[in-house]
Amino acid sequence: MLVCLKQIYINKNQKYSGYRIQDVITDTEIIKKLIKDKRKLITANKKGVFDNLIIKLNKFISKNSKLNFGFANHLAFPFWTRNGWRNISEFPLYEKKLFSKEKLILKSKIIKNFNLDHEKIFLRNLTEKINIFWSAKYSNWRYINNPRSKYFVYEFFLRNKLVGYTVLKEYFSDTEKKGHICQIVSAPKFQNEIINFANNFFLKKKIQSLSLWSFDTKLMKKNDFKGNYSINKRIVYSGYSNLKKQNIDINMGFSDIY
Repeated sequence: MLVCLKQIYINKNQKYSGYRIQDVITDTEIIKKLIKDKRKLITANKKGVFDNLIIKLNKFISKNSKLNFGFANHLAFPFWTRNGWRNISEFPLYEKKLFSKEKLILKSKIIKNFNLDHEKIFLRNLTEKINIFWSAKYSNWRYINNPRSKYFVYEFFLRNKLVGYTVLKEYFSDTEKKGHICQIVSAPKFQNEIINFANNFFLKKKIQSLSLWSFDTKLMKKNDFKGNYSINKRIVYSGYSNLKKQNIDINMGFSDIY
């Protein structure tokens, strides 16, 4: 079984209809039994289960979408690339340790529900880079009404004017708690301040490690983040010619894992 989540992507010039490939599930017990018995699962085209799932997917998206993203571990990656999907990058994970609270200028407030003001802030700050279309309706579905995790969502004001928002979450690994910045929406001049807000938010919760996804190396360096890319986890795409990581405004919200 392969699951596609319908998704609209956008930059300041246009929208792109597409899908996020969310889950690929095969019956591992059958696969293990075939391996044990030294047999192959014979299909009409003599390809395996995973290959045939992607082949069917490709036929579907060729008629129904312009841009599609998927996330592949090191085992799945060869299946995607040999069936026409292209590599963008390893997961662009950046991390930093938190030591002390930062001074803040912006005023913050919890977002109980996203509204058109939040959508306008998002649209106003679009660039040439492609992002998910974070409409108020989709943001509410993703973070408020159908959350995969517990999210902490805050908006920011400068002299009573809304200037941006962020989505945060706690992550519990085997060894420590980490804070995730899933999303920052604002003009570039407010991004450092919002990162500082996340710093203070997680320190208050006694969390001393902060991470996010980004292709903005200048912003990461300015805020003392260190890259921790994993060669075993990659972002793949189809449907858009010659897409580079510099063309994408990536954030953890792209992946259903976060």
